[in-house]
Amino acid sequence: MDEQFGLDTVAAEQAVVSVFEQIVAVLARQANAAIDDAALFRLAGTLFAAFARAGEDGLTAEQIRTACSAFPDEVIDNRLSVLRKLGAIQPAFDKPYQREYRASFTSYVSMLFVQRMLARGGQSELHQLLTMEKIRLEGGQGTSEEALEAVVGITTALRLLVAELVALTVGGTVEALRERAPLLWNAKSLIDQASAVHEILLEFWPELSRMCGELRSAIAAYEDASTNASARLMTAAGTTRALNLLPPEMWQRFARRATVDELAAVLADQVFDAPSPWHDVADLAEVVAGRPQPNGSRSTPPRSRVPDGDEQLSQERSDAEAERLAGVAEEVLSGGDSVAVEQLLTGMDWVTARRVLADLVAASNNDRLGYRLAWSGPVQVRAGSVPSWLTPGVFERERRPM
Repeated sequence: MDEQFGLDTVAAEQAVVSVFEQIVAVLARQANAAIDDAALFRLAGTLFAAFARAGEDGLTAEQIRTACSAFPDEVIDNRLSVLRKLGAIQPAFDKPYQREYRASFTSYVSMLFVQRMLARGGQSELHQLLTMEKIRLEGGQGTSEEALEAVVGITTALRLLVAELVALTVGGTVEALRERAPLLWNAKSLIDQASAVHEILLEFWPELSRMCGELRSAIAAYEDASTNASARLMTAAGTTRALNLLPPEMWQRFARRATVDELAAVLADQVFDAPSPWHDVADLAEVVAGRPQPNGSRSTPPRSRVPDGDEQLSQERSDAEAERLAGVAEEVLSGGDSVAVEQLLTGMDWVTARRVLADLVAASNNDRLGYRLAWSGPVQVRAGSVPSWLTPGVFERERRPM
């Protein structure tokens, strides 16, 4: 009897090890080392997509190489060897000399899990853990062992989260804290969920009161840590609360690390002529920091319920502006249905070209008029021309459905 129990235990442990190997297979460079190249992760996604299209018949090694032809042959061979050894790719049929393979569902799901962990920092998993524990323990349905496991697991997760968040807030840079902002997402929701589980545990398992005290302490610590981190981010944004104004060090980091294509993409939909040389980032930061700040807040004065007397006049001005823009548009089109922006602006001095372009943008954005300004193609650098930077575009009469 004891021997049989031991064999069953070994079999169960081996099953756990087999599933674990399938989970980590997509992250392994060799059988005992994690990958450090994003291309190998993309290859795994391409491979699983090919297996999904193949269905229950599976794929041969030749078909796998064809599906992953965008990657070097030696990389594909290495991936196949690792994935086969760890069980992410298994024989499709239990017969000698078979050539077809099928992909492990467990391995693919683990890859989706890793991708979500990279994007959300693990907090979504903590939300799901709290939700599942609440459902499992609600009404005292679980056992005391399950209750103990839940309180220890949640307390440990919150303490680790607090430790990382405090380290970023106290000892890290503002940029590092902003990059790890997923740790702050839905803080109130997380606290409410953990508190609800705590109440269930304390109600049905009073013998766990000491452990529940540690859980309360971890919840309070997380609330304090998230509040302090949020306060530091708001302080770094400035008293104007201009949260969309990025700090100079972030611009510098982007400029140092971006590729030529990424830098060019910033100007892909712009038409402009630089009016003056670029200012130094340090000078701009000093000017912004030295700007006088208001001493107090001013409330908006109460607005009368009686209609303003100039509302009719405002409508008349709007009609007049639309009429003026329509006149400019028709003059530019000269009876046609479209005109190229390059053809229109070439030869003008920049002051005139800028004014015409502003009118065309306003006409395109006016819902009452039937014109559209559409951009296409990359930005062009034309030294000695006006404008010297130009994006191809067309100003056209909008074709409305009949």
